[in-house]
Amino acid sequence: MAGTDTSSSAMQWAMGELINNPKAFHKLRDEINTIVGPNRLIKESDIPNLPYLRAVIRETLRLHPSAPLIIRECGEDCTVNGFMVKAKTRVLVNCYAVMRDPDSWKNPDEFDPERFLDSSDEKIGEHQMEFKGQNFRFLPFGSGRRGCPGASLAMLVMHAAVGSLVQCFDWEVKGGEKVDLNPGPGFASEMAQPLVCYPILRFNPF
Repeated sequence: MAGTDTSSSAMQWAMGELINNPKAFHKLRDEINTIVGPNRLIKESDIPNLPYLRAVIRETLRLHPSAPLIIRECGEDCTVNGFMVKAKTRVLVNCYAVMRDPDSWKNPDEFDPERFLDSSDEKIGEHQMEFKGQNFRFLPFGSGRRGCPGASLAMLVMHAAVGSLVQCFDWEVKGGEKVDLNPGPGFASEMAQPLVCYPILRFNPF
């Protein structure tokens, strides 16, 4: 599970969602044009000033976590909803279900980056842009000492790559259809059909 596959899969999901949602795609491009300008690529220092890009990445990870199930071990005997869970029991945390729970998320199956920018919802809003800490509604990298050790690097790579792909290219889907966003089988969250689309150069920074 560790390494480049999880990040590349997440970037495919992000591009697929953006291509299928032109309004979000162009809003992201407008933000990049305004903050970064027309003469250079996105760099790491730009990311804190690109809230919509950050929201797009987090919404992608909410809908399509690279590890939908996280394995943990119960540290001591405990009771959960009336069920006794013995110490040393292996527990599967269903992050996919947690991050699509309608009690926690409005329209949970919709791609809506705006939800991470909605300051009127105190349970979401800007503070939920952070994936660390005690926020157990948003678990793309797990939590606590057993959380993904590469989370910060993965986020940096995804922001830079997706931002650059939106900044530099227009995209067409093979056959002119929408991207197939059905998930494939397996433990990792992969697309059922590999993302195939054609880049049209818009901006060459070199």
